[in-house]
Amino acid sequence: MSQDHLIKFQCKECDRINYYSRKNKKTAQKKLELKKFCKWCKKHTLHKELKK
Repeated sequence: MSQDHLIKFQCKECDRINYYSRKNKKTAQKKLELKKFCKWCKKHTLHKELKK
């Protein structure tokens, strides 16, 4: 993945970075929030995009 479009997702409950993804920063202006599985919390939690 190219580094300029790389974003990190952090768990809102345990504050660990669990997922990496990429997005088009020209079309998606808001920060992404996805419900993903956290392997430390062992449940589905809200993951928010981190600031780079």
